[in-house]
Amino acid sequence: MSNWRSRIALAFVAWLAVATVVRVFGGTSHPVVVALYVAVGAVLLWLFLEVSADAETARWPKPREEPIRDPGEDPRLDQLRRVVGQHLDSREVGDGMHRHLTQLADRRLMARHGITRDADPDGAARLLGPELSSVAAARAPYPRLTTAQIDLLLRRIEDL
Repeated sequence: MSNWRSRIALAFVAWLAVATVVRVFGGTSHPVVVALYVAVGAVLLWLFLEVSADAETARWPKPREEPIRDPGEDPRLDQLRRVVGQHLDSREVGDGMHRHLTQLADRRLMARHGITRDADPDGAARLLGPELSSVAAARAPYPRLTTAQIDLLLRRIEDL
């Protein structure tokens, strides 16, 4: 209740200040009209503050950053599809496909055998085989791989 009393007192002080300023500068406004202006301003301010207070507690949900996927769909498979599609459809062959296959092979080497190509290049080359080793060692200009070659390389990575 004291909160309402302070609001009413503040509105009265605002009315008194506006009425005094109008009288000092020679204005001829009616005190009731000034009171109505102050009341409307106070109500608008009150509504604004109430809405702002609710906005602080009720946050809008943020949009999802990741795309919506069907249940069970693996995002890594979706990424591989995009990389293969870009590799096959691009005018010039970039390093995307080779880099992606090399990263997959490196992860598999580390997960299954506990080695990396940097730490044990000979052991990694022996496990990777000639096909994957040549892809990992490829430099620009990169050769365009066919779907059969990509399938062979992915099967080789799965077999690691």
